[in-house]
Amino acid sequence: MNFSHYPVLKALLPYIFGIILGYFLPIHSLNMLFCILELFFCCAIFIFFRQKRGFFLHQTATFLMLFSFCFAGYLSVFFRFHKNVEKLNIEKITQKQTWIAEIKEPPLDREKSFKVIAKLYAVNDTSYWITHKVILYFQKDSAIKDYETGDKLIVHTRLAFIEPPKNPYQFDYSKFVKMKGIYLTGYVGKQYWKYVEGEKTRSIRKYASYLQRFLSEKLISSGLSGAEYSVAAAILLGNDETLEPELKASYAAAGVSHILCVSGMHVGVIFMILNFLLLPLGASVKSNTIRNILLLFAIWLYANITGLSPSVTRAATMFSFVLVGKFLNRRSNIFHSLFTSLFILLIINPLLLFNVGFQLSYLAVFGIVLFQEKIAQWVHPKTKIGNYVWNLVTVSVAAQITTAPVAIYYFGQFPNYFLLANLFVIPVSFVMTITGVTTLAFSFSSFISNALGFLLKFEVKVMNEAIAFIEHLPGALVTEISIHFSQVILLYCIILIIIFLSKNKKKQLLFLVLIVMNIFLFIHTINIFQYKHHIEAVHYEIPKSAAFQFCYQGNAILFSDSIQNTQDKRYQFNIQNHDIKMHIRNTFVRLDKDFENLFLCKKGNFIYFQDRIYVLEKNRFTVQDR
Repeated sequence: MNFSHYPVLKALLPYIFGIILGYFLPIHSLNMLFCILELFFCCAIFIFFRQKRGFFLHQTATFLMLFSFCFAGYLSVFFRFHKNVEKLNIEKITQKQTWIAEIKEPPLDREKSFKVIAKLYAVNDTSYWITHKVILYFQKDSAIKDYETGDKLIVHTRLAFIEPPKNPYQFDYSKFVKMKGIYLTGYVGKQYWKYVEGEKTRSIRKYASYLQRFLSEKLISSGLSGAEYSVAAAILLGNDETLEPELKASYAAAGVSHILCVSGMHVGVIFMILNFLLLPLGASVKSNTIRNILLLFAIWLYANITGLSPSVTRAATMFSFVLVGKFLNRRSNIFHSLFTSLFILLIINPLLLFNVGFQLSYLAVFGIVLFQEKIAQWVHPKTKIGNYVWNLVTVSVAAQITTAPVAIYYFGQFPNYFLLANLFVIPVSFVMTITGVTTLAFSFSSFISNALGFLLKFEVKVMNEAIAFIEHLPGALVTEISIHFSQVILLYCIILIIIFLSKNKKKQLLFLVLIVMNIFLFIHTINIFQYKHHIEAVHYEIPKSAAFQFCYQGNAILFSDSIQNTQDKRYQFNIQNHDIKMHIRNTFVRLDKDFENLFLCKKGNFIYFQDRIYVLEKNRFTVQDR
């Protein structure tokens, strides 16, 4: 692949660089940003008039273009991620107010409340308007769950900023929702909200949400229930509300969690079925245009029904390029489609760049395109079945090459039997997708729908049992893997060098691979050295629980009044990430018991650790020097 053949890269790469700069090195003043821009262009114009040689002018123009796209990326993050906070009137939003709220996503049933993402429009003081989305938690009330996207409510609540995590390396939920433009949250009691009759906002997302719920009910009426319904609804419709955490964990352990997301395969099945049904419309130029428009509409309608996840948005955008290319009688290039779709989606929402699903989706496709053919050439099966199996293997391995570094960095685990799982799950999920789409298409006939529903339920059940079997194989999952971000970059450098090495076969490139690998191992050795000499005392803030950890060179004692093993959900949510990142091995001890080992001694509420005495209380500890 010659990157010089793709002019879109000249805009895409500096734009991505600008997004990264805007995210990690923000300047919160718009005036300051434009002062920097004006200063830069003044310098550029001065240089332009000083030397008028052709080569220099060409280089200056190129540099100005690159800078412009980089600055555009920076500004896109500034306005979407940083500027919104400055617009909020903190004094007004933190007081208890009456708001008009429009439901943006259907209510989700939580353990103690209903979670609703809504958009606030006004307060008592009608001169003050905001257009921010917020998360509202409604007291358990069967009425709120019946409302849909677009419905409007009057709510009386006090808003507050979503707090960042209080424990080291804990999942940052505030940053996660901030990426979606959500900064505020509030609790609404039973008596403090009211539905506004006749006030509804009509939008594509509203109708898509309605269709998703309608089709989910059709799956239930066709005979699906329990885990089978949860998996089918997630795979076909992107509706993962009923998926149990244990089921998600099983698919992740087998290395096929991507199956539970609507992806390019599902969009491809929809495209294939509709393309076949609309073949009669390809007889003339006019009817072919109508056919392509219908296909485009159907693909994007399906993408909206499934929630516009990053993977399905990427697939829908690429299929759109294919259709437009056919209409213009131009053959679409896969790399050009990938780069262009990536650029368009980042223009629409630059913060997608930091979305894990978005990253994995594009990395998987790049991996398949770059490596699948080369790996396929290693073996040449003589039978059709052997060729089919080998193609599945090469696709899985190619996708894993480019996604593994990011997946390990974020999730700290690697599924050893991903090949075995994908060999079984990919064909079954393909057949299941076709069966599911056909079941929904014939939902008007209860006899046909129930028959197909029975078949669909059987297929999902077989897939779930196969995943459970693979999950429980010895050594199925390597856990507690921790790599630094710099090591992720180095791993991708090795992958890029290998790509160039396969084309040029120069000894210098092989030498460069060895250098990068040595840097990777050097960083890993330094990290291990730091972990082995790490000493700290940590107080974890956990609701209705007390937890204190004393770490000494990779070993730690965790005192708690209620958390006594790694299976406890409070441990997994609040403490586990810290232990994985710091390579800590815990010994769990009840808070009311005395304990003593080589580096720590506890008597009552007093702990002697590293020449200091810690006095433990119910929810905190105080430190006294010896």
